[in-house]
Amino acid sequence: MKNHLLLQIILLLIFLFESVLTQTWIRKNEGFGFWAIEKDNIGNIYAGTTGTPRGIFKSTDGGDTWTNLYLTGTTNYLEISFDSFNNVYVAAGSAGVLKSTDGGTTFTNIPASTFGGNSVNTVLGGSNGLLFVGVTNGGVYRSTDFGNTFSQVLSGYSIVSLEFDKFNSNFVYAGSSSTTINGFFRSTDGGLTFSGPLNSINVWEILQNQDSSLLTLGTSSGYPVQKSTNFGLNWTTIGSTPAAIRGACLDLVGNIYAAGNGGVYKSTNGGVTFSNFNLTFSSNKIISYQNKILVAVSGTTNGGIYIYTDQAIPVELKYFTAEQVSEKVLLKWSTATELNNKGFEIERVNFLNQNLNNEKWNRIAFIDGKGTSTEQQNYFYYDEIIKSGTYKYRLKQIDFDGSFSYSDEILIEVNLPDQFVLYQNYPNPFSVTSSPSTGGNSSTVISWQSPVSGQHTIKLFDVLGREMETLVDGYYEAGKHFILFTINSSLPSGIYFYQFKAVDPSNGSIVYRDTKKMVLMR
Repeated sequence: MKNHLLLQIILLLIFLFESVLTQTWIRKNEGFGFWAIEKDNIGNIYAGTTGTPRGIFKSTDGGDTWTNLYLTGTTNYLEISFDSFNNVYVAAGSAGVLKSTDGGTTFTNIPASTFGGNSVNTVLGGSNGLLFVGVTNGGVYRSTDFGNTFSQVLSGYSIVSLEFDKFNSNFVYAGSSSTTINGFFRSTDGGLTFSGPLNSINVWEILQNQDSSLLTLGTSSGYPVQKSTNFGLNWTTIGSTPAAIRGACLDLVGNIYAAGNGGVYKSTNGGVTFSNFNLTFSSNKIISYQNKILVAVSGTTNGGIYIYTDQAIPVELKYFTAEQVSEKVLLKWSTATELNNKGFEIERVNFLNQNLNNEKWNRIAFIDGKGTSTEQQNYFYYDEIIKSGTYKYRLKQIDFDGSFSYSDEILIEVNLPDQFVLYQNYPNPFSVTSSPSTGGNSSTVISWQSPVSGQHTIKLFDVLGREMETLVDGYYEAGKHFILFTINSSLPSGIYFYQFKAVDPSNGSIVYRDTKKMVLMR
């Protein structure tokens, strides 16, 4: 019994040891201490140093290689952001804001005197020239012309974090951290005015989940993680981090990575608990890029950009649905994330004789995937069905290495028309009105169905058999169809007939003809 228990303990220790070893970080830019790191709109990553030596670095390959773009500065680079035109803005402390319009090749300076001489801690670029700057003791400054001019929209607070709401562009959030006045502020009018503080912790990081809820993390005593489900109006403490936090991010599947004193910590339960993620060096800003986590680490000894690559993040399927559209089945699905996704095989089982025990999956199509993606991707496919019956579908998601997994199965009952029908128009009778809102016209619905595809015509005749108008003339798929027929106000009251013809496209012969009467009244 004791030997069995000892063996279990040994196996558990091996498992834990191997788990730690899989949390492998690769160090880049050795010899530099870093504070800021951020990705732009087209996949480039920028990082800024603290201490000496200095630099603003750029990577175009996901962090594997870096170029030092700006090494003449004399201050710390605390935050990097981008506007909708991919202009680069760097919060440069006492030096104000650095701006580049050419991808970091050259920078111009917006001096700290623009912001009342206050040190710049954070910057946030938006669309159409919108730019926010957060400063020490001076609150928030707002620009609508790419930083050429600014107005102060919040005063008296030391703002260290700024974020746009992901779901409402009019909402802007700001976090304050100082020894006296702390908290979360929000604007609901595009940053013209701010209200708050709405919580009372040092807010160094503002995260937003896919369900729109907000999280704040920071450096307050006890290191609380607070959550809001009403866009920052009210807050609840849901957990805590092991140490003071200066940066945080979400990975592809919603796990939280927090960086600060003692290194990087990970939460897999929405921020309730955190554990160290095998990096113990003092850390600052942190981002996710595809299936990577990149963190800025301080100090010349241990400093650098550390990169963790998560090989376990799967393709996350949000939904998979089927619906009948005429004689076809429309399959729709969406992914929240993708990693090395080659594509989807669509497989189908036909139960044409209602024999639901006869499952034989057939491959009917292949749809290319998006490779690796952090954005929602939407897919669709039309399956052309020629018979009524029960059909079952599933997706076989295939990685580039050949590994695969199946989606849940979905079932659909397909009912195709088995005969031609020309339906009575509705309403009937109907009248021409003189209402300005209708322009002197009135409408009626004419509908029909066909069990096969072909050339369809519907023509309007008067009581003498004279052709008045062609309402339908074209190729239609099998299924049910309708038109909204708007009567011209010049048509006199009376009885009219509409005639439907279906033509076999292979030989031009009429396969069906029917006529219905309609009554127009004034």
